[in-house]
Amino acid sequence: MERVELDDYLLIAEALTGLDAHALANAPQVVARAESALAAPFASFDGVEFYDGLVLKAAVLCSRLNRNHPLPDGNKRAAYLSMIEFIRRNDGLWVPRADVDERAEMVERLAADDVTEDEFAAWVGDQVG
Repeated sequence: MERVELDDYLLIAEALTGLDAHALANAPQVVARAESALAAPFASFDGVEFYDGLVLKAAVLCSRLNRNHPLPDGNKRAAYLSMIEFIRRNDGLWVPRADVDERAEMVERLAADDVTEDEFAAWVGDQVG
């Protein structure tokens, strides 16, 4: 599977927040938190992946970018758009069945730990065609 790399994430963040991607790339805390979150969907042990399939990997990506909070602003929006970019890069089709308000609420609930990653993954699965 094709990953969303750090440079991709920083460009998404720049487009959303206006924060300079180059400046973000030179902030060690931003880089460490983002790299950890971007790697999480591909975690494995002894050759066995923890997260199987596009939908679960996408949900974990969004969740961990939210949880790690790498940016000074725009974390939920950047996490959501990074998840959609990941889905698209891997030949998934993001076809949201939920309206804009419901999507925003779901990402807010994820960031607040009001839904589990598994619950969020089930919701993401309903949005992928």
